[in-house]
Amino acid sequence: MNVWLHKEVNVKKLCLLLAILAIASLLLTGCAEPQPGIEEELTVGQLLADPAKYNDRLVTVQGFYFHGFETIILSENLEYSGYAEGHLVPSGGMVWVEGGIPQVVYDELYVQSMMGPSERYGKVRMKGSFAAGGQYGHLGSHSYQISPVEVELLPWSPPDSD
Repeated sequence: MNVWLHKEVNVKKLCLLLAILAIASLLLTGCAEPQPGIEEELTVGQLLADPAKYNDRLVTVQGFYFHGFETIILSENLEYSGYAEGHLVPSGGMVWVEGGIPQVVYDELYVQSMMGPSERYGKVRMKGSFAAGGQYGHLGSHSYQISPVEVELLPWSPPDSD
């Protein structure tokens, strides 16, 4: 009987130790860095520097939305095209925007019509589902896509044209 009592005490100590470790693990996990791409805000450049890390994830990314003829993208930058005075075009890394953006945001974008059809652009914060490694957009010309669920227009003014 004494042997059973001794084993029962050891089992209780082991259970108590496991419970303490489980609680400590939960507390430490709650203090960990946020899951990449879920809580942190990225730039287009950061997103595209390691697209596999964010593939099939909900991301929040800041960049330049551009909607033109056969082009609906989020880009790193906008730069002057050189084809028409003041005409801006997307540059740097680009992500196809699937499904568009809310009309209320779209209506607040800058508008340009120097090269034909009207184009809209502006700086945005976009939260959406990111996909990498496929062929997305017009004629499958983009390797990345975001399907927005939230879009916010950010304060920004086009740079002075030189």
